[in-house]
Amino acid sequence: MVSRDIVVAIAGFVLIGFSIYVFLWSLQLMIYRDVPSSLLAALIGFVALSGGVSLIRTWSLARYVEKAEKKEESARGSP
Repeated sequence: MVSRDIVVAIAGFVLIGFSIYVFLWSLQLMIYRDVPSSLLAALIGFVALSGGVSLIRTWSLARYVEKAEKKEESARGSP
């Protein structure tokens, strides 16, 4: 379970980093006045950012729920 948590977190951060890279590339394309390519790059950046943030949010929520369940079990006591 721990290795899967690490992989999900790393994948989320990699997607966020990739989206920043694509956004910067989009700005560079706008400077060269290549409008269709820059708009496509911006769209890809938004999709990558959305995926990365969604992964990180789901990962943190799952960790919170897991800790709450363990806390509840320890409060009730295991038979």
